[in-house]
Amino acid sequence: MTTPPPTISLERRRTGWDVLFGILSVIAGIIVLSHVALAGVISVLFTGWMLLIGGVVLAVGALVNWSDPPRRWNLATGGLIGMLGFSFINNPGIGLATLTLLAGSLLFVGGILRIVLAFQPGMPKGLLLFSGLITLALSLLVLTGWPASALWFLGTVLGVELIIDGITTALTGRMRLSEAEQTAGATA
Repeated sequence: MTTPPPTISLERRRTGWDVLFGILSVIAGIIVLSHVALAGVISVLFTGWMLLIGGVVLAVGALVNWSDPPRRWNLATGGLIGMLGFSFINNPGIGLATLTLLAGSLLFVGGILRIVLAFQPGMPKGLLLFSGLITLALSLLVLTGWPASALWFLGTVLGVELIIDGITTALTGRMRLSEAEQTAGATA
């Protein structure tokens, strides 16, 4: 008789490491909120370096796999991504203003879409309307104050996200894969 393979499932568990990570994340969020402009610039520099490295990897991969015609496009894609990353590194202030304008525009579109969805049949009208109005108000706050809003927006969002993520992780843990043995039914 063979033993059936274990089933793999996702379960939420909290360990001491989750609590420690959550507390450290909350502390980092408080530090970020105390220096939102600096945090925004650091996040732009980090994003710039990641884009530059990713662009170089894509371009090198395209050159290595040049015999595969669809991968040749990665040379152009990698070049564009690398140039964007270099421009963020070279001038983080303009990168910060650009990312803030992009984020504000996406919030605006997201707010409008939620409000429109609220009036569709079968949708949770109150929740979507409330969420859409808050998102729309935040987008207008960012867009009407642009470019000055670049000094506080990204750093504030990063700090708040670190705090919320830290509290959630400390209280509920993280999702983990777990194996559960299947019990054999009737034996022959």
